[in-house]
Amino acid sequence: MNKAESRIYSILLLSLLLLTCGQAAAGSPNYEYHLNASMQHASAGSVKDAYGYVYVVTDKKGHGVIRVMFSNGTPLDYVRFNARVKFLDANGALIREEYFERRIEAAGFDGAAERSLSKLVDLSEFAAVEVDFFLSDIPLATVAGL
Repeated sequence: MNKAESRIYSILLLSLLLLTCGQAAAGSPNYEYHLNASMQHASAGSVKDAYGYVYVVTDKKGHGVIRVMFSNGTPLDYVRFNARVKFLDANGALIREEYFERRIEAAGFDGAAERSLSKLVDLSEFAAVEVDFFLSDIPLATVAGL
């Protein structure tokens, strides 16, 4: 099992533990969504070995968690990993949007660099989830420490 797979399984196990311990009355999830996708850059297109993973789970009352993991197995160092999680109604209209952003260092000798972010969600009136993963440049002033 590689480092990325191990991290994904850890996140899933933690999510299940949080749901069973912290929300024991919630029962089984009402809505569950997973997506693992390669990252896209505006000018470079699809970036090999740069991935995003999202896991959304809510109970029948709409209480739940959004977990996003970014993995950078590339030599790219001055980029931000982004995820835009959209909650849609039955007609496809946007109800709510959550945005995740994280700078991740380049891959090292020990493999890909990974970061994980999470947010609690309280939204019961949605029918679908869509996610956009993309890379954006870090402003040079940030890199230079200005």
